[in-house]
Amino acid sequence: MTDSLFQAIESQIKRAQSNIYTALPAKVISFDGHTVQCKPMVNKVLSNGEEISIPLLVDVPAQFPHAGGFCITVPIKAGDEGLVVFSSRCIDGWFATGNASKPLDNRINDLSDGFFIVGCNSVPNKIPNFYYDGISLQTDDGSTHIRLANGTIYIKGNIEHQGNTEQVGSYSQTEGDATSTGTITAKDVKTNKGIDLNTHTHIGVQSGNSTTGIPK
Repeated sequence: MTDSLFQAIESQIKRAQSNIYTALPAKVISFDGHTVQCKPMVNKVLSNGEEISIPLLVDVPAQFPHAGGFCITVPIKAGDEGLVVFSSRCIDGWFATGNASKPLDNRINDLSDGFFIVGCNSVPNKIPNFYYDGISLQTDDGSTHIRLANGTIYIKGNIEHQGNTEQVGSYSQTEGDATSTGTITAKDVKTNKGIDLNTHTHIGVQSGNSTTGIPK
């Protein structure tokens, strides 16, 4: 094989490879609850050295953990970063029906067949205040979190709960007040300000219409 033939073949291979996409970092333009429109954040360089932007990617399914009737979601916003991975074959048939289907186009590793994985961030947008000791659901500003460590769940922030609560174990409140608009029923109430409510006595007791003294 002559050098010129080898170079020609090599050039054709590189040209073909330049149009095959596997994965690219991208920034969200918009999100509709299922798909994103996003901008690839790595530009393409032509054979003459010219740099051009890759076109916007549209109708890109966003990835969330979702199985067995359960899901975990985050509110994807414009400007959020992630990674778009590209299918080896056309996904149009599957995307429209959810069924196995013949590829509707012969394209391979094409920009039209991406999936968006949110949260693959650049250094300027890395997760702040990363929690190393367990699982953390948290806001970037640190104002609210739910953290799961070995044997303990830590919650920071206000809680609004709809439904019933059942607790096995002790309950301790160190600050703040407890308020209820319903009925509080207890099997036993032991103390109030250190005084046993079951066995306490009153001083200054006398017959008649007077009230008793304070408990002791």
